[in-house]
Formats: sequence, structure tokens, C-alpha cells
Amino acid sequence: MLGFMLVTASVGMAQEKVSIGILPFSYTSESANGKDVVSIQEEVTNAFVKTKRFNVVDRTKMNALKQEKELQKTEDFIDGSVVEHGKNVGAQYLISGHVNAILADEHVTTDSKGQRASGGWKAKLSVTLKVIDVTTGEVTNSETIEPKTGSTFSQMTIGGISGPKSAEAAIAKAIKDIQDEVDKFVEKNFPVSCSIVEFQDKKVLISGGSDIGLKKGVELTVYEVSFVDVNGKNLERKKEVGKLKISKIENENFSICDIKSGAKEIREKFDAKVNLKIQTKK
Repeated sequence: MLGFMLVTASVGMAQEKVSIGILPFSYTSESANGKDVVSIQEEVTNAFVKTKRFNVVDRTKMNALKQEKELQKTEDFIDGSVVEHGKNVGAQYLISGHVNAILADEHVTTDSKGQRASGGWKAKLSVTLKVIDVTTGEVTNSETIEPKTGSTFSQMTIGGISGPKSAEAAIAKAIKDIQDEVDKFVEKNFPVSCSIVEFQDKKVLISGGSDIGLKKGVELTVYEVSFVDVNGKNLERKKEVGKLKISKIENENFSICDIKSGAKEIREKFDAKVNLKIQTKK
């Protein structure tokens, strides 16, 4: 009975969703406009929502910070009142965004006869995202995101094919082009975390399924987790033990994985009740 209770508890912990608050994104009027900034913020919010692993704080609760942040419009707008507001609305982490630039320019071509023609529009997009741990008030990561092609023409004129035909279309394309980079930001800072429930021949059953966005073919890393006291701080230390790959999503709570490496070590540490954690591969 005790063993069943321990497994049940670990499953419940694995499925617990992280609460995220998206702060109103900041910008300067010289480098962006409010409408485009809202679109970028929505793109970032959707990246968290679609994983099914987060409880995103209602936007109306976060808008209480909007007026004060609008007065400053700086990427460094993170103070004690912001963190305290995050705590009050139940957020574990806050996501701060500053749009460095989102501007569009027309690309004009000139033929051999001196005739000028529009070759489409180019868009420059750059946004800095920060993760703030509400418990400590510290910024745990800061990253600047741009479209994969960089801050260049969204689509250059090649063989007579023009790029976006308006500034709005170029900006919309640039925003769409950061989707993959935003998804990577989410996975890097908030990897899926679950536990091994049991061994099934050469496979393992883990406490994570469709409810936290896991899919067949996803690669996972098994870590041995310990805690080390460093200058009064209890820091988590992770040591890689092996790798898994999901072969079947059993249901919303469980998945079956193939062991890709470290089978002997994983089994020995599991049997010895070592603290093991499984996370999505970074």
C-alpha cells in the first residue's frame, strides 16, 4: 500500500501545472507600435498555452500593471511591486518581454532603364524575453529572439518573385517566423518533468502523458538529482544517467518509453530509490 501511495504522489506532482503570468510587453514608440507589440505578446502567450503544461494567469489580472509599465516602457521594468503582484495572482513565474524593434521598410529595385519598382517589404523584428522566479524575484534567464533569417528581408526578390506587398504583411510574416524560436524558449526554460513508475521488460512506464503535451517520438533525459548547500543556498545538482524515447502515449497520465542508453544504471538507481527526474531533451 505504501508503494502505491508513493507512486500516486509522484504522478500527481508530475502532472501539476506551472502557473505563468505574462507581463504587458514594453517598447518605445520609435521602434514599434502598440498593435504589433500586442500581437507579439499573444504569440508568446500561445506558445505556453498550446503545451497544455501551464496555467496562464488571466490577462485582466496582469493588466493592473499596464499603466505603470507604460510610464516607463523599458525592458528593465522589474521591481518588487511587480513580483509581489505576481505572487498575489498566483503566478510562480513571470514572463517579461521588451520589443527592441518591429519596423518595416520597402525594398525598391531599379532596372537597367532606371525604372524603379517595389520589390516588396522587409521587416526587422527583435524581442527580449525574461523569466522571473516569483519566489526569489530573480531573473533566471534572458534571451533575445529574432526570426530565423535574422532582422533582414522577410522575403527577398528572386527571379521576379516579390516579397510581402505591404508593411503590415511583412510584419505579420516576421511575427509568424519567430514561432519556432519562442517554442524553443519555452522548452529550454520549462522542460517537461516526470518520474519513472515501473520497468516493463526493456521499457519503462513514466508518469507523463498527453495531458502535459508529450508525444510519441519525444526524447527524454534521465537525471540523478541531489541537492548541495552552497553558501547557505540549497542548489539542485543534476547528473545525467541515461536517455529514453517515448514509444507509446498510454493516456493523459502515462507513457511507455524505450531505453536508448544507460539501461543498467537507470535500473540500479531506480531499485535503490535514488531521486531520478526525467526531463525533455534540451
